[in-house]
Amino acid sequence: MNFVMTVDQISVESIFHEMGYTSSTDYAIKKVREELLRELKVCSDAISVFEKKYGMGYEEFYNRFNELTQFGLIEREDDSMDWRAELTVLRGVEKRLTKLTI
Repeated sequence: MNFVMTVDQISVESIFHEMGYTSSTDYAIKKVREELLRELKVCSDAISVFEKKYGMGYEEFYNRFNELTQFGLIEREDDSMDWRAELTVLRGVEKRLTKLTI
């Protein structure tokens, strides 16, 4: 497949070169990586709050759910859903970051 850049595309690419990037793709990858790292930090911080609150990781929390009577059932259920959601988002972000580095 022959790819021919338009004048506009050449102008845009030259701007990225002037900014020190090898291409617009190089710039996009850098920005996506920065955003994913930001998301990773947000998820990690949220997970840390749950780990600190319960004094354990999610797997142990899940296994001991009914024993943790110092917290109300609704609170535990809400935390369980939120904690699990953060872990799911974290795994997704980690997968996308891995794809960027391969």
